[in-house]
Amino acid sequence: MNLLRSKNKTKIPPLIVRNTLLFAISQAFQGIPMQMAVTTGASMVAYLTGSKALAGIPGMLISGSRFIVAFPTGFITDKYGRKKGMYISLTLGLIACSILSFSTSASSIPLMFFGFVLLGLGFGANTQLRVAAGDMYPVKLRASGIGTVLTFSVFGAFLSPLLISLVNLDCINLFVFDICLTDLNLEKFDELTMIWGFIPFFLLPIFLFIFYIKPDPIDIAKNIDKYWGNEFKTNEKLKQSSDTTFQLKKIITDKVNLAAFFSYSIAQSMMVMVMFLTSLIMVDKGYDYLAVSLTVSIHVVGMFAFSSLIGIFTDMLGRKRVLIFGMITLALGCFITPLTSNYFVITLGLFLIGLGWSGANVASSSIIADRNPVEQRGRVTGLNDMTSGAFSVIFTLFGPIIANLTSLSIVCYIATIISLVPIILLLSLNEIKPGQFK
Repeated sequence: MNLLRSKNKTKIPPLIVRNTLLFAISQAFQGIPMQMAVTTGASMVAYLTGSKALAGIPGMLISGSRFIVAFPTGFITDKYGRKKGMYISLTLGLIACSILSFSTSASSIPLMFFGFVLLGLGFGANTQLRVAAGDMYPVKLRASGIGTVLTFSVFGAFLSPLLISLVNLDCINLFVFDICLTDLNLEKFDELTMIWGFIPFFLLPIFLFIFYIKPDPIDIAKNIDKYWGNEFKTNEKLKQSSDTTFQLKKIITDKVNLAAFFSYSIAQSMMVMVMFLTSLIMVDKGYDYLAVSLTVSIHVVGMFAFSSLIGIFTDMLGRKRVLIFGMITLALGCFITPLTSNYFVITLGLFLIGLGWSGANVASSSIIADRNPVEQRGRVTGLNDMTSGAFSVIFTLFGPIIANLTSLSIVCYIATIISLVPIILLLSLNEIKPGQFK
């Protein structure tokens, strides 16, 4: 396994290859609930409440929940291992999907909101996967490793339309909902009830994949030379032997950390806001859930399909350049999305938004792993996710209100301008060589 690598010919140890593939497969399946939330969330809220201005609530609840859980999960993974965070994420996801399925059949707004909160908690815990992927690789291959794991998420993009197609098959409908669940009243939201109800069956096998990831990635990071060879011992061991006391002020005042936090937070919040609003607009224009899901699938392709390639360029060209590329691409996507109601133009815009986010995600995750000791990476990543969660709550709350008062175009053009702001901070950084800042 070469991780689609570039000129760097360092051999990947078989154990690292195995763990990377297991993480990658897990990531592919765990992406299904998020895609379904994007595809159906805004429409569910708009239908039940009767107000399009509240369409951003699912995104706000998910982002807010990520804000709450990010740092505690980082603390747990720093102390007890990265796999614990994955188990927490998976368990919360299973419970959330079951609740959302029941809430749609019962037309319960409070229960639906609670389901999105739990889903957000699960997503927040799942972000520790980036830390786990970074732990298994030395600096010069770290972005490539993170990118490879994230690339496999693209398979989840095609699992979601498949799931929607499956639940609409007459044989599945008859067996599950007419024979097994005859006592339930499923007249309303029957399609959504089935969609969310089937997701747990896709998530259950992931427990087994995570179990077979051995040793825990944090143990690999602490003994990187044991798995990669003595050539990687000096730099990694030196970082571990330094002061590992968690100093919040020192972390957030570090200019490089701050640039990573700010860039990722803007990328995440702009993507979530535009993504949720666009799915609602598409449904209003007559596109069905399968069509919306396919558009979101292309968006997810942008988010993850090129992560390995982006990781290679991040290792070759540097974190700073890739972050700048990501923010420019994100801004371009925000600008294109509202230009017309044409299906293919909207899809292209969302694809570019996903691609820009991917650059920001891989590069910022690499910076955090490069810049902070292994014993602190989970919590620093948690801080990063808390920041992005706070930004996302604000923008997903006010974005739909502005769109309702004006138009989606205005919101997207505002997002275009905001997406370019982090570049000002990024240009002030001095990256001597990939992963090393002066």
